[in-house]
Amino acid sequence: MLPELAAAIRNDDLFLLYQPQVTADGRKLVAAEALVRWRDPSRGIVEPDHFVQQAEQHGLIDDLGSWVLEHACREAARWSDISVAVNVSPLQFRRPDFVSFVTGIVSRSGLDFHKLEIEITESAYFDDPDGAAAALRELRAKGIRIALDDFGTGYSSLSYLRRLPLDKVKIDKSFIAEVGDRRGAEIVKAVLALAHALGLQVTAEGVETASQQRFLAECGCDFLQGYLFAKPMEAAELSSIPAGLLSRCP
Repeated sequence: MLPELAAAIRNDDLFLLYQPQVTADGRKLVAAEALVRWRDPSRGIVEPDHFVQQAEQHGLIDDLGSWVLEHACREAARWSDISVAVNVSPLQFRRPDFVSFVTGIVSRSGLDFHKLEIEITESAYFDDPDGAAAALRELRAKGIRIALDDFGTGYSSLSYLRRLPLDKVKIDKSFIAEVGDRRGAEIVKAVLALAHALGLQVTAEGVETASQQRFLAECGCDFLQGYLFAKPMEAAELSSIPAGLLSRCP
């Protein structure tokens, strides 16, 4: 698979879909998360779970990550009021030129810096917390927002919320799936209260039911993402949706 993936990156056989992020009432489209797919002649459409980890293990993640960030910024530069969120691998984040790498791509794309959100998991900070914090401060000084992805699934999330310069946390979908249970609901409430006390916004991932939306809205969650509102879509389809009418989309 690796030679084929390397060729796919070189030949632009990858493409991006975008998962909308909306306000808690489900009516206003505010951002979209870029999700990479591989269009392979023999395998069909390949999901990232089947190739991103291999790219990390075999030295292709820089090429793959560069392709995703460049194309996401270029496409988002044509949107009017929608920001784009891009996941960054911990291996990319640890490269010494990470800040100039990101800012260079954004500058070339024509995207306003404040319309980019970088999503990083807490494992990106393990090796060098001080260096990680310094890099994030540089990016935020440019206007780029930083989100801590998959919040609650690691070992040190609370300490990272306190120590690192963040703008947002994303509650993992595994917690949202459990809000119908009393203990699950209390955990999500506690995460929201803690994040807001620290001045951070919160996005809930994996929202699939109206009851989950009502619960999160009542708890003051800032943004929601999930199939209840829309499935991942191509950039042209996303940009054609009036922000106030997203809840009417199939």
